[in-house]
Amino acid sequence: MRWAQVKAGQKLHLVYEPGEGHQGQLVRAGNLGEPLCGIYAPGNHYRLTINVPMRCACKNCVRVARARGQW
Repeated sequence: MRWAQVKAGQKLHLVYEPGEGHQGQLVRAGNLGEPLCGIYAPGNHYRLTINVPMRCACKNCVRVARARGQW
């Protein structure tokens, strides 16, 4: 999983990388998944992606990842 930012000034959201997914729905090569918290990301285009969260991480994404046992 990676952290991605949809627009400048927003929080970082957890997204699936290619080959990862939940309940058999894998992300295709060359794409990133939708944010775990369910916010709308138009066309799954992100401003930036990063491996390590900064202090502005989405707490709802963290909660969903922990509930799925992926973190």
